[in-house]
Amino acid sequence: MKKVYAMLDRLIRLGAYIAGILIIITTAMVFYEVISRSFFHKPTTWATELSIYAVIWSCFLGSAYAVRTYSHITVDLLINNVNDRMKTVLAYISNALGLVFSIIFTLYGYLHVMKTFGLEVTSSSLLRVPMYIPEMAIPIGGALLCIAFTMQIIDGGIHKGGENL
Repeated sequence: MKKVYAMLDRLIRLGAYIAGILIIITTAMVFYEVISRSFFHKPTTWATELSIYAVIWSCFLGSAYAVRTYSHITVDLLINNVNDRMKTVLAYISNALGLVFSIIFTLYGYLHVMKTFGLEVTSSSLLRVPMYIPEMAIPIGGALLCIAFTMQIIDGGIHKGGENL
């Protein structure tokens, strides 16, 4: 079981690395677009659309890592004012609710992608990107979120997940 747990942690970390690489690629595409448009007066037909898709993918792939490392936005007004036992109970509740949301999100995201794929929907730009490709970020990121929340529940307690990543 520890090997599976470690493998799933590595999978979440891989998603985070890919998200980081996509942010770097996005930065390069936007930089290229600015230079091309400003200095050469020749805007690209691809940079804006592809950078939007890369940002979407990076958000969905990086969200599971944010959950595992407690890097996501939290409202801790209540948490800061209760004892450790209640913090643990609230952590279980919030992780369970996060898992339920992630399962629903992943399922409906998958169904949407399958419908888009079946209808052969493409972007309205000149690139005509098949829309199931950028939309695949939803079920893939959702699956990673399901894994992350499940691991947080297995860890039990609070703030244990990402410390050993």
